[in-house]
Amino acid sequence: MQLGLPSAPATVLVISLLLAPTVGIAHPHVWVDSRSDILFNDAGSISGIRHAWTFDEMFSAYAIQGLDEDNDGKLSREELQPLAQVNVESLYEYDYFTFLGVIGVDEIYGVFQDPVDYWLDYDGVRLTLNFTLPLTEPFDPKQGETAIEVYDPTYFIDFQLAETDTVMLVNAPRGCAPQFERAEGFDPATAAMLAQIPPDVTDLPPEILGLTEINANTIRVICG
Repeated sequence: MQLGLPSAPATVLVISLLLAPTVGIAHPHVWVDSRSDILFNDAGSISGIRHAWTFDEMFSAYAIQGLDEDNDGKLSREELQPLAQVNVESLYEYDYFTFLGVIGVDEIYGVFQDPVDYWLDYDGVRLTLNFTLPLTEPFDPKQGETAIEVYDPTYFIDFQLAETDTVMLVNAPRGCAPQFERAEGFDPATAAMLAQIPPDVTDLPPEILGLTEINANTIRVICG
């Protein structure tokens, strides 16, 4: 469900040093499984969004190189914290790949503050970036059918909603419930066209951005 929100700038998720030439693939270059908690305040308004983004194995393997400072074969949260900080500080330029609005209204209602409570976990195979986006002003979901879209308009990163614990409402008032729609992907011809775009080309033409914008993951918050 398209919100009609403006596109984020062309992106190279997170840190350019991690996206230096590592593999010979183009768009998408990174794959992310996304989980989201929608946070409510005591007044019943949405106050923030807490994300957990799990990166693909190839990206994770490249990103952790040289981070095991004590050479114990494990990566502690402390060793990963500088990388987590660079990640979340870089997300501002790309609108955090997160868009909040009311379905059918061409306006952003939620403006996010800087991420807080951020850290990286590594399970031995994949990295997961955890962070919370507080809203500058709490948003009352009773204004309309609220939707949160999680996607990269330039399709440099392929965001998919995780199979388990996909979305939860935290401290939501009675009568509120979540629904979600996964991005459907692209037909073979469109996927092939996107795959031919070189990795260093992130400023996609409007006609291609129009295709990626309708391929967003949508989380709905419905409050009766």
